[in-house]
Amino acid sequence: MSHFVFAAGELAPLLRQQGRQFSTGYLHLHLKGGDPAEGTEPWVLTYYYGRLLFSADQPLNPQILLKRLSRFIPRLNLEWSQRAIRVLQERLIKDNSLPELLEAIAQLGLIKPGELEDALWLNLLTDFDRYLFERAGTCSFEVQERVAQEAPIGGFELEPLAVPTMLAVPVVNWDRVNRYRLTDEQRQKLHALTKDGQSLEAIAKKLCRDRLEVAGLFAAWAKKGLVSLQTPPELLQAKRHAPTTLLAVDDSVVMQEILRQYLSKYHVITTGNPAEVLPLLFQHRPHLLLMDIAMPGIDGIELCRIVRSLEEFKSLPILMVTSRDSLLDRIRGKWSGATGYLTKPFSESQLVAEVERLLAQAQQQEHTPYSPRGAKTNPPSPWRGSPAPLGDQAKA
Repeated sequence: MSHFVFAAGELAPLLRQQGRQFSTGYLHLHLKGGDPAEGTEPWVLTYYYGRLLFSADQPLNPQILLKRLSRFIPRLNLEWSQRAIRVLQERLIKDNSLPELLEAIAQLGLIKPGELEDALWLNLLTDFDRYLFERAGTCSFEVQERVAQEAPIGGFELEPLAVPTMLAVPVVNWDRVNRYRLTDEQRQKLHALTKDGQSLEAIAKKLCRDRLEVAGLFAAWAKKGLVSLQTPPELLQAKRHAPTTLLAVDDSVVMQEILRQYLSKYHVITTGNPAEVLPLLFQHRPHLLLMDIAMPGIDGIELCRIVRSLEEFKSLPILMVTSRDSLLDRIRGKWSGATGYLTKPFSESQLVAEVERLLAQAQQQEHTPYSPRGAKTNPPSPWRGSPAPLGDQAKA
């Protein structure tokens, strides 16, 4: 078994240099925290014939895979979906075959074509963003041939995953390019893709190409020294001057446009598809989430519960923007984890005021010192009071 030690920021180079030694099995990581007294945190990367397949706090198995997939496929969190999956697991318990279980789940329509690969890709990206640049530690590889029988897909090449983040902006090293033997067509392509200073994510959308394909292209160019990618500290510096990002979820295109117009001073990302919410959350890390209740496939109450179940978004402000105004709906919204509730129709001033209040409240909580359990605090409740009369809204 091979053992390696890496400092903060050295995990990616280590995986690239030693990747040939990792065939099929598990790379066990022991990641150090900021405080030595805290010990190390275990993590496991699953390899399939030298390709990265899965990342989690334990080796690949049906339970942990389904748990991870449910972070990016909201449909799997529905109560009826979970009941159906339990029945399938009981039926297949003797074989305990992961491929068979996934095939049965797909036959029920719980996982649609392409969703499995996309979810596993997002899972890897999320974990690499979390650990790749910040953590030091040790690792060792364990050969486990069973992975070859259980692998749901062929895995991913390391080079695209070694791209720091899809939000990185490629910068061309023209001195290097001029010394490198590129055709005129290749130079023009490189110039066209990088001239606007867009991120890899934006370039992928512009080309209507898969994110993995674009990441792989720029990873190859970066390896040759033709381009450099902005590091996370540079991105964080840029984010300090960037507008606050909001994610708005509403199946009405008209309402999406209203939200963009009313909240024009913010960077508003909109979608009408609840299945896109989790990928967008992990991709853009918005400062606030606005969400309708009545949506196709999964309602906002259930989606809010799913978002709140994710450690990364437990403190994310969530504003329900809906036409449902009964006391029961408000209670359901509160218990699902929403931090605010605004009923339609609403005026621009009402929406802006509520968004500003929730953002300010989130910022204040971020800087509030820890209070011992039992200390009395009385934060302002977003559920007090009643919505303004429709007549007042119409005048605003």
